[in-house]
Amino acid sequence: MKIFLLSGFLGSGKTTSVIKIGRYFKNKGYSVSVLVNDVGDVGVDGQVISENGLESKEMPRGCICCTLRYALEANIALVQAQYDPDILLIEPTGVAFPQRIKEEIEKMDFGPEVSMGSIISILDGSKFDVIMKRSKDSIVKQTKDAGIILLNKKDLIEPGKLSGITATIKEMNPDARLFSLSLKEEDGLFLNMMDMLEAELQGVIPHSRVKSGKEQDSFDVLSEGSCTVGEDDDFDHFNVSSYAESYDINSSLDKETATNLALDVMRSIKSGVVRLNPAFLGHLKMFLQTEAVSLRVSVTSFRDDPEVELISTNGAEKNKFTVFAAVTDIARDELADIVEGSVFARSGGLGIST
Repeated sequence: MKIFLLSGFLGSGKTTSVIKIGRYFKNKGYSVSVLVNDVGDVGVDGQVISENGLESKEMPRGCICCTLRYALEANIALVQAQYDPDILLIEPTGVAFPQRIKEEIEKMDFGPEVSMGSIISILDGSKFDVIMKRSKDSIVKQTKDAGIILLNKKDLIEPGKLSGITATIKEMNPDARLFSLSLKEEDGLFLNMMDMLEAELQGVIPHSRVKSGKEQDSFDVLSEGSCTVGEDDDFDHFNVSSYAESYDINSSLDKETATNLALDVMRSIKSGVVRLNPAFLGHLKMFLQTEAVSLRVSVTSFRDDPEVELISTNGAEKNKFTVFAAVTDIARDELADIVEGSVFARSGGLGIST
């Protein structure tokens, strides 16, 4: 089993990367599992990854760097024992430092058949200037140990700024291979990156047969104990607070109603966050699953309008609405009030409950 870490600040495109990379390897015949970590009590990304046909396991409640000693080794061992994949993609939270995770994994005894691949660091090119101004030291720390750096959202970078951004990245990590692209597309640069990753799979023989009854299964969400945040925890470096909650929808929603509800709630949450921090960074995201539609909505900074992604239904639990918020410079209690107030104020008559 080859393990790849995909790191990057909140909203950089880690989940999109995991899905694209996982699907690529799956189409090449490799079996792929995903371990995803959210900083909230309830995960969203694992649901989205599972809906895209990849086996995923969530580690919610805190940063993976903090919960390493309690959960990471057990979860990797469980993936290995239950699915024995060719490839394990680990998506840490956006406030994690991947080198710390890699060092901890290398101390664990999974046998000679398990090895570490490259750290893939993902940067949001569209907000690179704001992120570097806000958290330069932490972004450099996230990026300096990567073997591959993926400058995402190239299509949103202002003309004339790309060369300056790439020069800054090369100063941060001159030894990494840098790819500037948009993960919304699958162009030659993405395929070149995948060729590099596949070259690391020497000795890993892709599964040639479909695993009966397991290929489309997703892991159950693991309920971890609370994470004690210490003085040196990664949250402190980014000053990020988070809140997440999952709701039951006790009425039928058609596609249009569900989409409008999700967008209305997201706009309200963003508005509340902007009132407290007009230049916030982070990630606001939600996953809504009904009989009629499965969709994800996200916002990654004060600059963004809500972006809706329709997802093909894959048997996930219906009539669930999960909201996740992780943003800079807002207290958790204030963030919780914004989320709860936005959900319940805009869901009248839908029977939403926690």
